[in-house]
Amino acid sequence: MIEVHPVDRAYSAVLSALHCECLDEGWGPSAMADVMRSPGVYALMAFDGKAPVGFALGRLAGDAAELLSLGVLGPYRRQGVGRALVRAVAACVPRVTAVFLEVAEDNRGAQRLYTGLGFAEVGRRANYYARGGGRFVAALTMSAAPATLG
Repeated sequence: MIEVHPVDRAYSAVLSALHCECLDEGWGPSAMADVMRSPGVYALMAFDGKAPVGFALGRLAGDAAELLSLGVLGPYRRQGVGRALVRAVAACVPRVTAVFLEVAEDNRGAQRLYTGLGFAEVGRRANYYARGGGRFVAALTMSAAPATLG
């Protein structure tokens, strides 16, 4: 059974390891520690028993929140872990008017997750994410009201 819990700076190394394993360009330990020290940042971790299997990093900014990064280990993808993490994000930010995120336009799985939870595309940033061979893809900017996520 997957459980999602808030975590603090003491988990920076674990968050960094998950981030590097889940994403193409993961944040190393010092970068993760810097992120965790930033004002308004919060972190959630999904556990299968005692084993961490996913994470969500977010930031509060005025009356909005931003989902900075979300990752789930390969064997746990398409098992509801990402959905549980996004819903837990909504519980962390009940007083904001919107949650924003960016997703690569070639990441169809993440796009399906986010649209299935009520996010809608509100913008596009051309050539935002680097891919191999000097290729870049756009970032889709999406938003949702927290009430639609929980």
